[in-house]
Amino acid sequence: MLFGDRLRKLREDAGMTQVELGKKVGVSERVIGYYESNDRFPRKQETLQKISEVFNVSVDFLVGSDSAFINQAGEQYGYSGKKQAKDILNDINALFAGGELPEEDRDEFFRMVTEMYFDAKKNNKKYGRKKHKQ
Repeated sequence: MLFGDRLRKLREDAGMTQVELGKKVGVSERVIGYYESNDRFPRKQETLQKISEVFNVSVDFLVGSDSAFINQAGEQYGYSGKKQAKDILNDINALFAGGELPEEDRDEFFRMVTEMYFDAKKNNKKYGRKKHKQ
């Protein structure tokens, strides 16, 4: 689940409008709409902190790994990298949420992605590559 999807669910579960949330956080209704549609991500850490306080959740919960991946791709590769990362995650989420792929093929897909991850991690260590700071 992406940041905007989490935000919308939290807001709706709290019975709050976008206007009300915007006032509590210090941004406009339009900006909340952009966040919820996953078109924008808060630029300031303090905005994320205010949102987390409104809903009594951690910033880590709000951001989640999907959003972190998308934002890192955006920082490294610009707008097109961010869009590609978002598209990839949306496709994978749809796949695992009951797409047309049979369960055994989903398991194989997951196994292959996991294998690629550990191969990349091993190669980074082998060639002395450092992790990117976040």
